[in-house]
Order: sequence, then C-alpha cells, then structure tokens
Amino acid sequence: MEISSVYIMANQNIIDDPYSKEQLGIYFDPFIYKHIKELKLDGININNLIIVFWDISNFSALIKELKALMKKRMKKQGPIFEEVEYLLRDYYSEAIRVIQRNNGILDKFIGDGIFAYFGIKDKKFDEVSNRTILAAIELRKIFDDIKNRHLELWNNYFGFKPYTNIDLKCAIHVGDVIFGYWNSPSRVQITAMGKNVNFCSRLEGYANKNQIIISEEVNKLVLDKFDTNKLYIPKSERMKSFKHIDHVYEIIRPKF
Repeated sequence: MEISSVYIMANQNIIDDPYSKEQLGIYFDPFIYKHIKELKLDGININNLIIVFWDISNFSALIKELKALMKKRMKKQGPIFEEVEYLLRDYYSEAIRVIQRNNGILDKFIGDGIFAYFGIKDKKFDEVSNRTILAAIELRKIFDDIKNRHLELWNNYFGFKPYTNIDLKCAIHVGDVIFGYWNSPSRVQITAMGKNVNFCSRLEGYANKNQIIISEEVNKLVLDKFDTNKLYIPKSERMKSFKHIDHVYEIIRPKF
C-alpha cells in the first residue's frame, strides 16, 4: 500500500509565488514547508526513521450505530454528525501539536488515522524512539479526554449514549524508508514510503482498543526505558508478506 501525503501541482512557480505559499501552508508540516526547496533539490534519499500509525478503534462501528439510531428516530443526519466531525477536529489538532512538539512530521491524515514519522529533524537518533513512545502515550491520554468530553455532549444534547467504545490505538516501527520529493508530470508528493512503512501500517492492525504496539526492532531500542509485553501472533493471523513475524510487543508503562 502506497502512503502518500502532500500533493501539489508540479510547477516551479508554485514554490516561489507568495500567494501560493499562503495557500499551501496549511497542507504542509511546517518543517516540510520550510525546507521544500532543499527537499526538491535533494530528491529521494534513504533515511532511518521511527514510523508511527494511529487509528481510532471501532470508529466505523460508531458511525454505523449512529446511522442506525438516526434511521430509527426518522431524523436527518445533521447536527450530531457535525459533532462527530468536531471530535475528529479536536483529535487532529491535538495530534498535530503532540507530533510537532516531539520533533515529528505529520505526513497525512488517513480517514480517522494518522501517519507520522520521527527522526528526520534530529541530529542524534538515540532518544528519538523514547520520545516517540512518550508522544504516543500522551496522545492516547489526550484522546481519552476528548472522547469523554464529546460523549458527555452527545448525551446531554442528543440523548445519544453509544454502546460502541472508541479508543486510540497505535503502532510504532523503526527502519529505512525512501523519503523525499516524488515528482510526476502532474503531481508532487513529499513523503516516506517503502517496506517498513507498509509493515508499520499492518502492525497497527494488531493493536486492540488503546494499545501501543511496537516491533521487535523498536523494543530493542527502548527496553531500558519502558516495560513491554511480548504478544505472540498465531500463524493464521500473521501479516501478509511478513509471515515470519510471529510476535510483537505492547508498551505497558515507562520505567522512569
């Protein structure tokens, strides 16, 4: 699966035109936006990065439940669906803040999911994995607060108390990615891709509820900083193209 992020017209003038810069600023991570010219000149490079995928567990089930309720009440999908959108906006806003404050790059929102990577801005890679996991723990706590606030609002204003519980789950991997300025005649994307990105996106599928799942490679980097739990994967549930992976790890808590 190709994970793409930023699309712009492949035209040199779009980088130099001030009006275009204003327009494009909201589509770029600040670091990418600031260094777009250098990234264009650098082209494609291999970078060792910490890759992260977040996703809201059971979000599709929540929407299905909400649609069924609206049908039962014979009401249009109006204000309450707008409130679901506000929940996502709050989540996205806080995710951006947490990722950027921890020196990460937000690559893309993927529905109710997020693709980000850490390490490209750091001169020393030693602490990147620890900082990434702390960011994941922080965002999980923030999401719980956002969820509870909106659940209270839904109940108070719409009488909606969903039986579907949503949580924020996460997967973290480390490895070489192909990163840079990808150019075609009609579009450009600045993103990270490759086998390790694909692996991390599938790793996220092993996370349940609000788990933070990490790969063997990440576990080796953070063993002295975090308590982790080894989770074995049954043969029938192993990842396509990664059948040799028979276990992952769950982050339990920091040791400090």
